[in-house]
Amino acid sequence: MYTLGIDIGTTSICIVLYDVKNRTIALSRNVSNRFLAQGSFWQDADEIVSKVSRLLEEMEELPFEAIGISSQMHGIVYVNGKGEAVSPFYTWKEESGNQPLDEKETYAGYLSRITGYPLYTGYGSVTHFYLQKTGALPADAEGFVDIGDYLAMRLTGSVRRAVNESIAASFGGYDLENRCFDHDALKKAGVDVLFYPEICPYHEFVGYYKGKKVFSAIGDNQASFLGAVSEPEKSIGINVGTGSQVSVYSPELCVACMENGTDVRPFPGGGYLYVGASLNGGKVYERLAAFFGEVCEQFTGEKPDIYAKMQEIAMEKEDTDLKAYPNLYGARGGKPGRSGWDGLNSDNFHPADMIRSYLRGMASELKALYEVFPKEIKQGRESLTASGNGLRKNPLLCQEMEKAFELPVTFSRYEEEAAAGAAVFAAENNGNC
Repeated sequence: MYTLGIDIGTTSICIVLYDVKNRTIALSRNVSNRFLAQGSFWQDADEIVSKVSRLLEEMEELPFEAIGISSQMHGIVYVNGKGEAVSPFYTWKEESGNQPLDEKETYAGYLSRITGYPLYTGYGSVTHFYLQKTGALPADAEGFVDIGDYLAMRLTGSVRRAVNESIAASFGGYDLENRCFDHDALKKAGVDVLFYPEICPYHEFVGYYKGKKVFSAIGDNQASFLGAVSEPEKSIGINVGTGSQVSVYSPELCVACMENGTDVRPFPGGGYLYVGASLNGGKVYERLAAFFGEVCEQFTGEKPDIYAKMQEIAMEKEDTDLKAYPNLYGARGGKPGRSGWDGLNSDNFHPADMIRSYLRGMASELKALYEVFPKEIKQGRESLTASGNGLRKNPLLCQEMEKAFELPVTFSRYEEEAAAGAAVFAAENNGNC
């Protein structure tokens, strides 16, 4: 038996053919994803559907039985009664929630204070509230869904607005103990809750695409963990893509985690992922590479293979007393985050020190996010399972992760962990329907 897994990432879309019997990826295809304009954090929902449809056409003759979808989380797209998009897809990077609601606080800050839930800019509930208050809601919108379930709707012709818990919780204002949106808290803050989707079971399929079952989307963080981690209760998952996350699984809901600001995310099949999420992932290293590329080009007129050269340079420096804070994109809640270097002197003012300290800073940020997890959640962790191209293509960052966590880094057998996780999810649920 084979299943297909589709991952809608921020910068790329991937589809894999999963061999269920041998637990291998038989085929993989990728296309780029993009924002609508420079400086925009919106994407074209129907363009994403078109790109996926073209990839599916290439695989129509393959013997797969079901389709699973992994979706970038938090973002929303508004749909009309026909299930058609009537807005752009507002991604997790949407910054409108950091705009001032009044002289005292931002939209996100106000919602967090009134509802009692941690709500950050980019969360669907915050984006929805901002659009509502500024009169920017589409006139013909009947509600919103995430981009993964919008894809499922378009592939199957369904008009039902439904998401499972892994996506619903990412919008914000979700009551994990009662497993539903906290409409009362949201309404108290003035949020129009009529736009929210219904909650559907994980194993529920949306409909059929050319005779193949299509399941509701799961969050890409959960999908990556599902695709990468073979022993969930013994491993720490680290992912570095556009952003970065450190994740641990527990079958139990830990109230202490909810109170200290840790993201607690429902996991497909039961249990929870405890997640420390950073806005500064592979994007900050990409920005450092761009800086060195600009220097080379402006001084010499040539631009070498920057990433390969940076790795070569940093390998010469296994340790440095230079300390970097690579928080170029700030922190959640609109906080700027500390960014720059400490301890710069005549001995460490070299590219090797800068690169090595930058990688160490990236690892240190994830370790710091992990350290705030309660002791009972961290117990029994024996390995560090890595996913995402930011780690897979950067062995020096893996070295720094091993130093920070004092655990060996291992990679999953799948390179496209989120798409593979979606395919595994479809395989596990196909027999239940």
